[in-house]
Amino acid sequence: MPIEIAFLIVAIAAIAITYKTYVGYGDYKWYTKLGCLLFLIGGWCAPFIGFALRHTDIENQFVYLSKILYFWFGLSFFIFAITLLRDIAWTIIDVIRRVPISDLKNTTLLSKVNIGTLIFCLLFCLYGLYEAEKMPTIKTYEISSPKIKEATKIAMLSDLHIDTDVSPKIIKKIVEKVNSLNPDDVVLVGDIIDNEPGKIFAQMEELRLLKPKNKTFVVLGNHEFYNNARAWAMAFSQMGFIFLNNVGESLGDSGIYIAGIPDINAAERVKMPIKIQNALYKASEDDYVILLSHSPKIAEGVTKEHVDLQLSGHTHGGQIYPFHYITEKANDGVLAGFYDKQGVKLYVSRGTRYWGPPIRIFAPSEITVFEFKPEKAQTKEEGSVKEEPQEERIEKGEVNTPIVEENPSSEEKKDE
Repeated sequence: MPIEIAFLIVAIAAIAITYKTYVGYGDYKWYTKLGCLLFLIGGWCAPFIGFALRHTDIENQFVYLSKILYFWFGLSFFIFAITLLRDIAWTIIDVIRRVPISDLKNTTLLSKVNIGTLIFCLLFCLYGLYEAEKMPTIKTYEISSPKIKEATKIAMLSDLHIDTDVSPKIIKKIVEKVNSLNPDDVVLVGDIIDNEPGKIFAQMEELRLLKPKNKTFVVLGNHEFYNNARAWAMAFSQMGFIFLNNVGESLGDSGIYIAGIPDINAAERVKMPIKIQNALYKASEDDYVILLSHSPKIAEGVTKEHVDLQLSGHTHGGQIYPFHYITEKANDGVLAGFYDKQGVKLYVSRGTRYWGPPIRIFAPSEITVFEFKPEKAQTKEEGSVKEEPQEERIEKGEVNTPIVEENPSSEEKKDE
């Protein structure tokens, strides 16, 4: 079944259930019922209108219009989801209490509960809007290995999803924050954009101002494939970024080799090959190898003997709770943080911004900093990892990185 038809079926059912719950049992005026119906229909149609606007010149005149539409959709969906869960729990409790059927039609109580639910949903979504639009948290990890010859700081950005509704000022602030960290290199791990190059020129001019000491590397995510991957490959190169497409290169004399492959799932759909052997061709056995791959899926041929650390994004950390559980299941048990997948060390970022509704709930955005350091005491197979607390302390020059075990499950639970 095409995704559009599936969405239409869900939307019609959600509108009908929500409408019936909120105005179907009370004695409301006709204009109240009409207003409720129009609000629900508009909310569920909003993402399609917003998507259409983003690919026209109209959105450039009203930069926040599609953002408002996507928030409208997010609020409408959240009201439906919370109301459905509320009513299921309510029904179960009433059955257990053996409440008479006559008491189940208490419209006065239902009206009060509905008002409380709407207020809760609105406040919760406004909190999610704040979390989505605020500056990303700086997360710092210290990784040591005997393979590393020189201390190297790498800043990681992923899932920026730059589109016409993203003000160039927002990108400027993110770029200034990254530059203030004074990284040796910057890596952009896919889904950097959400439109064609010509539509977001001003935003990309700001992104071009990333100024690490050495280089900025970029790989393609699935959204680059949705918006003309070939054109973006050329655009990134023209911006001065190093485009890693099944290739890699050494970071000077640091002992670190960085390689990149395109998004696995999107590349497979367009029959673009993933060539791990090409990406790692110039790497030596003594190099600390970092693989950039937008999808956290482990590509065929990636093993712990060839790759020391894979950096990925894509999941957004679930973005909106309780979608964390669905996202984790859809990505083979991966959500955010450190994991050990098939022996390969994997770090998954929650993303630097968001996609769709401007809402983040219990999934804070991040700019990730990796401080790679030589370590003579460790074996070649293992490196130690130190993590900075959630508080952003970089501005004061403070770095507090207590040693933690590199344990996928405990790391993520603690991080959440």
